[in-house]
Amino acid sequence: MKLLPSSLLWRTLAVMVAALVLSQAAALWLLQQYVTHPRHAVRVGQFVSHLKTISAALNTMTREQQERFVADIAEKEGIRISPVRGDERMRPAGSLVPMQLFRSRIKEIFGPEAEVYVRGDGRPPTGVRPPQVLWVRLPAGERDFWVAFPRGRIDRDPAAALIAWGVAGLAIAIAATFFLVFRLNRPLAELARAATKLGKGGDPAPVSETGPSEIRAVARAFNQMKDDLQAGERERATFLAGISHDLRTPLSRLRLEVEMLGGKVDAGTQRGIVQDLDDMNAIIDQFIDFTRTESAEALAPVSLAELARACAERAARGGADMRCELADIPLLMLRPLAMQRLVDNLIANAARHAGGEILVRTARLEGCATLSVLDRGPGIAAGDVERLKQPFTRRDAARSGSSGAGLGLAIADRVAALHGGTLELLPRNGGGLEARVTLPLA
Repeated sequence: MKLLPSSLLWRTLAVMVAALVLSQAAALWLLQQYVTHPRHAVRVGQFVSHLKTISAALNTMTREQQERFVADIAEKEGIRISPVRGDERMRPAGSLVPMQLFRSRIKEIFGPEAEVYVRGDGRPPTGVRPPQVLWVRLPAGERDFWVAFPRGRIDRDPAAALIAWGVAGLAIAIAATFFLVFRLNRPLAELARAATKLGKGGDPAPVSETGPSEIRAVARAFNQMKDDLQAGERERATFLAGISHDLRTPLSRLRLEVEMLGGKVDAGTQRGIVQDLDDMNAIIDQFIDFTRTESAEALAPVSLAELARACAERAARGGADMRCELADIPLLMLRPLAMQRLVDNLIANAARHAGGEILVRTARLEGCATLSVLDRGPGIAAGDVERLKQPFTRRDAARSGSSGAGLGLAIADRVAALHGGTLELLPRNGGGLEARVTLPLA
């Protein structure tokens, strides 16, 4: 089970939220230590001094003056003052930090018996907000008074502000994350698409060099790499094509001279020389096919079954033992000449290494179409499949008597990848090899 998300978006969001939580926790601690607590102390000190003034004033007044004073202070300051009757239901207030500070201050002023009360019996149920009115018992001469005042005079509930602060911070973090990742993902997605197309043998357009400096540097390096690869590919193609072209003339001359020998050499020797010359020409043909750039050919609607039939008939005219099992498949957007080279190479590979009957089969599976060339030869070991798809790779031990440059499977694999498909070399039921090309229908 992965603890971290895999996408850049969610990883960045997780880091941003974690950083936000830690920064807000540190900010709250600093705010409490250096702002909130000092302000509470000042507010509590001022209100306790005000209570001391009220107590002193009540202590010096007559009952009539006390009644007028009580009415006046209730109207101006919202502080209710009433005589203590003795039947009030009161309980000590809670023990939050501002309350503890207020309690200690009134005990200093009015004695150790002074206490902060709330009206009611027992303790409030869990989850219920604390009472919003506090009561303090003040001595005033012959009788005591209850002073009721809003809790906000000494303690303000910060819950709403903290929740708003947290929600706003989280929203800002999410918005910033999506903005940053969008700015990063867009050029990265373009780079990924171009790299995939280049890996399949295509020629992607240059990647836009936009975004942060690091992303621009990566895009610039990719564009340079693409240009260097294409330049190297062109040089290699020119080199191979030049050699292949230069060999054509002496081979044609040798073929003519061998044909003109007539009865001057043994007939078997003459046939062997002609066969060797034909093999050399086949190798040159593979070189020329390999240097072609299939991606330059335009896409066109192609019937895969008809293309396979035409390739099989052409091979049959050349002497191969061919059989077809062709299913109806919707038209596919393919590069016709490239696909023809693919099928011809697979058939030639089967004819060269296996002999006997060669079966060409097309089928429609869920979401894809397949074209298979099946033979009854020795087959290929599973461990050698990927290696034999590489250019200039042969395995004579597996397919004795083989000739060629080892480019047939490489050409077929490249053409299949160019069309978004795959080439698989599978064991055939009953022995032999199945070279299967799978192409997407859409």
